[in-house]
Order: sequence, then structure tokens, then C-alpha cells
Amino acid sequence: MNGDDTHREIERYLGEVTAAVAALSVPGLERVFRLVEDAYRSGRTIFVCGNGGSASTASHLVVDLAKNTRRSGVVPVRALSLADHMAGLTAWANDVDYSAVFSGQLQGLVGPRDVVVGFTTSGNSENILQAFRAARDADAITVAFLGADGGKARELADAYVLAPGSTIEQQEDLHLMLAHLLTRHMRCVVARIADPAAVP
Repeated sequence: MNGDDTHREIERYLGEVTAAVAALSVPGLERVFRLVEDAYRSGRTIFVCGNGGSASTASHLVVDLAKNTRRSGVVPVRALSLADHMAGLTAWANDVDYSAVFSGQLQGLVGPRDVVVGFTTSGNSENILQAFRAARDADAITVAFLGADGGKARELADAYVLAPGSTIEQQEDLHLMLAHLLTRHMRCVVARIADPAAVP
């Protein structure tokens, strides 16, 4: 690829991501915010899962929610990544099936009004679908960050946001941005609880 081709490719990619950002559903994201905020205010736990690059986004979101929202004297956000328990993941994959790696963990942890967040660009990852079914069985809330059309996960989610990028890379870019927006929202929620007068 020569210099002109590289320049055009960079501009094309950035232009497509910019258009995808503009097409995001703000009402859909606001619904996600409300469900996660309600769970926090009720003392519930946020469980997050994903595969591959989406597993990294799940881990990233959990670190941000659990650490970067903290304020002195306020209960922290309870967040857990189901993608990070290597012994549990490999045990469920080896002894049962890879499709059970998240639901198997959830069945021993999730409770009513907890929130299970799934990142999946296809919307059809069977282990995410099983996690959502396990969440529903426990009367928990399901939230999905999906690709352009949502796949099967769209039907199992109480709230979802589609990432309308034309490639998986662009959809994953959007998912990380949305995770940061959710973190910023929860940081404001915790700050208002810590000092209602300090935050408009």
C-alpha cells in the first residue's frame, strides 16, 4: 500500500466511524444507563461478558465501573467480569461446553435485579445467549452492546445498543466508547450521592 492508498484508507475508516457514531441510538443508551444506575442504587451486581476483543471490552468496563467511579464514603459499584476467571472458563468449556462458560458461572452468582451485560458484535454468540437466558431465569436484567443488526441477543435483552459500524473493528471501537460513556454516567451518579450540592 503506497502513501496515497494509506491516506485514503485512514480517511475512509475515520469517516465511517464518524458516521456510525452519529447513527447511535441515544434513547437506547439512556435506557442502558437507567438500568445500570437502578441496579447500583439497589445494591445489585453488574456482571459483564464477551468473547475475544469483546472480552477485553468487558474487562475494561468492569475495571472502570469498579475503580474509576469510587468516592469516599459511598458504596462502590459492584461489577464483575465473567471473562476473567480463567480456571472457571476452562473448567466449564472442558467439562460441559464452551457455550456454558458464562451461564455456568452466573447460575451460582446472579440474583434478581442484578444486571448481566453482554458485548457481542454478531449478537449470536451462544455463550452470551445462554448467559442472558440464565439471567432471565434468575429475574436479572439483560443489557446488550451489539453489532449492526443485533442478532438473536437483541430478542433476549431488556435494553440494547446497536453499533452500526460496517466492520467488526468499527463496532468494537463503538463498544469501547459506549463503555466509557456508561462509566462517566455512573461516576456522576456516585458523585451526586457523595455530595448532592457539588454536581449539577
